[in-house]
Amino acid sequence: MNTKVSVIIPCFNNESTILETLESVYGQSYSDIEVIVINDGSTDDSEKVIATFLEEKTDLLYLKQSNKGPSAARNFGSRIANGQYLIFLDGDDLLHKDYISICVNAFEKNDQLDLVYSDSELFENESGNYNLARFDEITILTQNCFPIVAMIRSESFRDIGQFDENLRIAEDWEMWIRYTRKYSNVKKIDMSLFFYRKRYIKNSITDLNKLDNIMDDAHLYIYNKHYNTYKSVGWNIINLINTRQTYSKYKDKYYNVWYRKLFYLFNKKK
Repeated sequence: MNTKVSVIIPCFNNESTILETLESVYGQSYSDIEVIVINDGSTDDSEKVIATFLEEKTDLLYLKQSNKGPSAARNFGSRIANGQYLIFLDGDDLLHKDYISICVNAFEKNDQLDLVYSDSELFENESGNYNLARFDEITILTQNCFPIVAMIRSESFRDIGQFDENLRIAEDWEMWIRYTRKYSNVKKIDMSLFFYRKRYIKNSITDLNKLDNIMDDAHLYIYNKHYNTYKSVGWNIINLINTRQTYSKYKDKYYNVWYRKLFYLFNKKK
């Protein structure tokens, strides 16, 4: 008997990509799928595109909210999801047709698993592997190790408190920190089954960060929220910075600004 999987898709101004994303979900070889789209206050024609898709796929659950960010949209969808497993898929990314089937099969073979994910590839404006660090309990404290689309248990996700709605960027990394502190049995599928879109138009949250430097505040928030965890592994501000610089594959200046802020806050308290 199949086990239901809920695929939750936040959509904010994805009129040019949401149809392709939905088709990649409805084209899955796995059949017992619940699809939930949360329109997070889109101002483009996303709703019209989704309405056209709904004419044929009447089982699609489509909901709307004012713009509150991806964390709130995903949490909204997860609260009404009925699946034993959850997948969060952004409204411009794609799944291989066997992604869900392979992930569910991994769970079914090992009932101790907490999270299953696969290799990923970039497409559109960039190509090649979407490289994330191999997970361990230390590395996850310095950088994200999982794509947002990793399959997890619904019960476990709700148990750790879902996404932190105070964050609009790095919210997945922060959630994975909490999730893997309690549910750390992870399996990686060594096949490229997830496709992460790097847009021609530089208007994603990550792209905008390069202009507005919004990642700094997210890093500071995450460090302060998980201060006791960082402290428990022996990391003060100085060696955390050194470790982050060693692990990080990013060399852009804006990633270093939050370190200077940490120095400022640290010295201010002394």
